[in-house]
Amino acid sequence: MKQLGCRAGKWLNQDQARLLLEKANGQSLSHLRDVAMIWILLGCGLRRAELSTLRRADIQIRQGHWAIVDLVGKGNHVQTVPMPMWVKEAVDRWLSAASVASGYVFRAVSRHGTALGTGISENVVWYVVRSCARRL
Repeated sequence: MKQLGCRAGKWLNQDQARLLLEKANGQSLSHLRDVAMIWILLGCGLRRAELSTLRRADIQIRQGHWAIVDLVGKGNHVQTVPMPMWVKEAVDRWLSAASVASGYVFRAVSRHGTALGTGISENVVWYVVRSCARRL
């Protein structure tokens, strides 16, 4: 079937995605958060809005595999998104370092290296991706 229109935005190829993941690495709390955020964006294909509203309870085991369940996406479509193990490990590192037990997965990080607040905005996700891309 003929496809109408064109893809909006900028799409990464596999080499660009690998370089982005390599440049996001670090040991501070903000780096652990940034790595987890970028890996979810690339590994699960979430949008900024979906990532900023991701809750701890949304990450569950379904049929022996980790998944983000009942994700409400664009157009209020509800879906279950599989989560690769390498993404789950990055998220677990962030959750344990930031001591996030419930609520939103991602939080703001203070300049002193502590997790703050109850969540983040879509603009924070944009800033994290942009700052990692600039390091390339």
